[in-house]
Amino acid sequence: MSRSVRAMLLSAVAAAALAGAGAAGAATFTNGSFESSDPGANPGGGFVTLGAGSTAIDGWVVGPNTIDYIGGYWQPEDGSRSIDLSGNQAGGISQTFDTILGQSYLVSFFLAGNPDGGAGAKLAVTSATGGPSQTDTFVVGAGNTRANMGWQAYTYRFKATGASTTLSFSSATPTPYGPALDNVSVGAVPEPAQWALMLMGFGGLGAAMRRRRATATA
Repeated sequence: MSRSVRAMLLSAVAAAALAGAGAAGAATFTNGSFESSDPGANPGGGFVTLGAGSTAIDGWVVGPNTIDYIGGYWQPEDGSRSIDLSGNQAGGISQTFDTILGQSYLVSFFLAGNPDGGAGAKLAVTSATGGPSQTDTFVVGAGNTRANMGWQAYTYRFKATGASTTLSFSSATPTPYGPALDNVSVGAVPEPAQWALMLMGFGGLGAAMRRRRATATA
């Protein structure tokens, strides 16, 4: 490999590393599908109600108010467990994890609604430290049952304002039949400058390889 090609390769790798650096900031986000918990909080084939301040679900803190930790009571979106963000009343849950100051992050998650309260809209609020609040609506229809929850995908974006961020989900439905939450994930979003570096690096590498092939066949 020539020096010029090697230099281009190193440039491309460096650009990719810059874009990937933000992803490392989300490495400590955990248990997005709520599968892991203290043995005493195992919801089994039903559900358990957890009070404010509970850390029984690994990585998460309950609050404000209560939530229902759902096992086999209804169909999860992923794995075998999920959350009703309203326990005895509108509640919430949050997780604090490492971030990189100024880095943008994309949160992906799924919502449904507790069908026991009948048809109607369920409102869930997502927020992150220093970021905006976002209210999403899931409408429970006549066809939604515990066996057919109708999970839908949603996203939320924020820019980290520090070395750690608290991501929160809460119910804005003031009944015990709230929005259901499952399969939360967090990933860094490369900034435009990072994408530009990657494109320049890989573009330059491609040009160098083409020149090398042309020279070899001349």
